[in-house]
Amino acid sequence: MSPARDDEQAFLAAWSDQLCKRLSADLVVIALGPRDTGPFRLAARAPEDAEPGEGLASAVDLTIAQRKPIVKSGFQERGVTCCAVGVPVLRDGALYGVIAVQLVVRADLDLRRVVDEVKWALPAVQLRLMVCDLNEGALSQARARAAVELLAGALDEPRWPVAAATAVTDFCDRLACDRVALGRRHRRRSKVVSLSHSGNFQRSSELVQRIADAMDEAIDQGGPIRMPQDGENTLTLTAAHQELIHSGVPRAVLTVLLRRDGRVTGAMVLERGGNNPFRDEEVDLVEAVAGILGPVLEEKRLNDRSLPVKVAAEAGRFGAAVLGPRKAGLKATLLLVCVALWFAWTTAAPFHITADARVEGEIRRVVASPLDGYVSSAAAIPGDIVAEGDILATLDHRDLQLEIARWTTVRAQRQREYETALAERDRAAIGIAATQIGQAEAEIALLEERLARTQLRAPFDGVVLSGDLDQSVGAPVSRGQVLYEIAPLDAYRIVLSVDERDLALVGEGLAGEVILTALPGQTFGMETGRVTSVAGVEDGRNVFRVDAQLSEQTDLLRPGMEGIAKITVDERPLLMIWTHGLRNWARMAVWRWLP
Repeated sequence: MSPARDDEQAFLAAWSDQLCKRLSADLVVIALGPRDTGPFRLAARAPEDAEPGEGLASAVDLTIAQRKPIVKSGFQERGVTCCAVGVPVLRDGALYGVIAVQLVVRADLDLRRVVDEVKWALPAVQLRLMVCDLNEGALSQARARAAVELLAGALDEPRWPVAAATAVTDFCDRLACDRVALGRRHRRRSKVVSLSHSGNFQRSSELVQRIADAMDEAIDQGGPIRMPQDGENTLTLTAAHQELIHSGVPRAVLTVLLRRDGRVTGAMVLERGGNNPFRDEEVDLVEAVAGILGPVLEEKRLNDRSLPVKVAAEAGRFGAAVLGPRKAGLKATLLLVCVALWFAWTTAAPFHITADARVEGEIRRVVASPLDGYVSSAAAIPGDIVAEGDILATLDHRDLQLEIARWTTVRAQRQREYETALAERDRAAIGIAATQIGQAEAEIALLEERLARTQLRAPFDGVVLSGDLDQSVGAPVSRGQVLYEIAPLDAYRIVLSVDERDLALVGEGLAGEVILTALPGQTFGMETGRVTSVAGVEDGRNVFRVDAQLSEQTDLLRPGMEGIAKITVDERPLLMIWTHGLRNWARMAVWRWLP
């Protein structure tokens, strides 16, 4: 292939620049050369000032050697990890060059999409190669124009059946053919899917079967067949074509293959009068157009399939890759997955239910105000550990002391009256004075009792849960007002918040373990107790309260500590444990949508 002229270089430079921007690539290079033989030299690159490194050059060489798309990753360029994608430029099965793309490795990089993008843009370069051949004399100007016109109609149609019918009709009209048939290769047999100028035809008719046989004959031999010229070549089998051209009026027949990614997808049979055989330039034109038309029609056909058919096809392709001779990595991965699933199904493990846990005192004793008054002093705050009888706070008792003093004076006065009446032997006065003395003593005893109760004391050894009166000295309190809450240090229970989805699995007497946030390195055993039937809401989900008792008492716990508890239900296979939540969700989803 001769060096590209200025307009060709401008086209390739613009094409590579657009591809570089579309893929956000570091570098895009196009290497072109003589058909199959090479050498393949740099024809364009984007950006123009970028220099290909060893990694990209290695990808180009590997693509030329294998003649199929390759991906090379893990090489360093300017201190950055990069990968390269190489796609061969093929036309009629011949190699004309390579398109290589260098990209920086990143988390969202999809190499399959990169390969597809290059393939979608590749027909423009292939058409440009045809124009180059035209400029160099390999094709005539009429041939290039005809190729573009033949492709235009099929490319404009979005649906595969319409595109195929348009293609064969254009071939028939522009090449003065009597009939053009297009067939698709399926299960090692060709099936005629479109005839020129014919919307409906009998696929089981003898003529259509002979056309399909001619397609199979060309596909089996891997190349085009032209009759009657190829009938003189003893190395080419033309039995099916002989039957086709001699069925009725003798005809000239040309069969070319349609390919996609190096795989034959179908064939096209062109027929016209025997006195007008196909010339060499016409054969070259048809082959050139078929080289581009094949991938386009196959892509349209694949996109037109229904979703179930696409899913079945992908499943079949995956099965073929698994059972075929290649894809060792895929086979190893599937084997490991199967072994893991078998292990997960046959290995049993304890099935746990996870729930939020909170430590509470088994006993919660309140210390309330015994009378109306004012706070005089506060000796305890929440979190303090107190002993039985320790003073927590005192109330202002000055009024009580004054009242006691008053009644003491009254008692002394009545005592003197009693003694006077006793000296005078006045029985009535003695009785009255004695009664008044008893009343005064009762009042004093009552006031002393109330005075003693102004000292709020701890009822037992424990920890203060609530009641911060340190900032409330002098504040009024009313009788019965709760001032402190105290819990013992050696009697705790665990309160579990069990999700409603797991409530059916929880009952009394189940063992479990709890880890508290304050003591993450220590595990405490427990046993479930009462399950409440009233739901609450925590973090937007319904939960039920389950009480649990610690297996062993410890002095490390404090009321209010929180953590995570696991309740052991039974033993189940690992696979059943891992999919427990998913299966519950699936049951609810199916039940919701069932009629």
